[in-house]
Amino acid sequence: MNKTLLLILFAALIVGAAFLAISRDWQAPMVKLTDAAYVNHSVIAAATDNRGLGEICYYLDGEIDGQSCVNTAGATSYELTVDLSELVDGAHEVCVVVEDANPYFPNRVNQCQSYVLDKVAPKAVLESATRYMQRGGGAAVFVSTPERETNIRLTVGDHQFRFVSNEEGTRHFAVFAHPHDVEVADFKPMVEIEDLAGNIRRLLIGTVTKDRTFSKDILNIPHAFIEKKSLEMLNKEGAGKEAFLEMNRTTRIENRAKIKTLLSSAQSREPLWNGAFYRNLGAPKAQHAEHRTYLLDKVEIDQQTHYGIDIAGLAKMPIKAANDGVVIFAEYLGIYGNCVIIDHGGHVYTMYAHLSQMDVSPGQTVSNGQDLGRSGNTGMAGGDHLHYATYINDIPVEPSEWFDPAWLQTRIDDIYKDFKSAE
Repeated sequence: MNKTLLLILFAALIVGAAFLAISRDWQAPMVKLTDAAYVNHSVIAAATDNRGLGEICYYLDGEIDGQSCVNTAGATSYELTVDLSELVDGAHEVCVVVEDANPYFPNRVNQCQSYVLDKVAPKAVLESATRYMQRGGGAAVFVSTPERETNIRLTVGDHQFRFVSNEEGTRHFAVFAHPHDVEVADFKPMVEIEDLAGNIRRLLIGTVTKDRTFSKDILNIPHAFIEKKSLEMLNKEGAGKEAFLEMNRTTRIENRAKIKTLLSSAQSREPLWNGAFYRNLGAPKAQHAEHRTYLLDKVEIDQQTHYGIDIAGLAKMPIKAANDGVVIFAEYLGIYGNCVIIDHGGHVYTMYAHLSQMDVSPGQTVSNGQDLGRSGNTGMAGGDHLHYATYINDIPVEPSEWFDPAWLQTRIDDIYKDFKSAE
């Protein structure tokens, strides 16, 4: 009898152990709270469990008796939004308790994290800005903030312009543009200041812009030109439409993408320029934002926009820096050939393209009128000339404005003077 009882007990233990092994989920759920020190209205708790979740609860500031719960109905993942909008700004602790869906032996995990709640958008004052500008041209703005702000930007549609700030982070200066492809009705320059909690203050700049008509040109492309440039730029033979489009379209896209990356990542400082920008000698041959139609054998094969101006003078004439700055690029660049780019501070840059010779290198400081190299016809140039372009951030703008001392003083430098005088 005792032996039979022992066998029954032993069998029961085996069955119980098997049931425990089958029914018990030994792994607790995983939960991740919003990874931030500052929040402005809520915290997200993301919970996961590959065998299913049960109840998720949260409580605030240690008040476990006031916890709120939700049943996830066995979902393997669930995001719980913890609403903090009714709390006063300041430090708060958020705790989340998550159970898995095991009905017999539920695993539980408890995670707490402290946050600073801030629901108030940053304060800012638009101190001064350019009053009038033109489509394709430039302008400037000065904004002040009572507290240090490091995430401040200026947007025009999808285009973004960066600020230069003082050491305290309370005064901010930016040069911006009305891109040539943005209609006047759509031009709404907006300052956006975002604090650590994600609150955003927006200020609409009231600069009045004037529309303008950009020139057009039709270019007949000789087969001999394509053949010559194909060997130079692509290192292969070709004298037809396919070779031309590879250079004029594909390479152009790649080159402009490289320029955009270079300029948008450049660590530009406060303005370095001193007075009006120098215009290299020569006759104007093409205008900024000129729309070009390309013909091969009298048949249209492409259309492109010409950013910058062309200046033609004597062959291999000396090319000089338009103003003080730092060289950030000096190498061969596809359609632009031998190309030099100077950072003039304030996120303003100038480009010198198609050079036959480059006499400067990246990192070199240059001054207004200093020799950079000599003109040429490298890249997609049909004859010896200088392709000169001005950029604000990574947006090409009308270069002739910057040659005009009165324009530069009233539209840009006076705003910068306001920015500096506040110190």
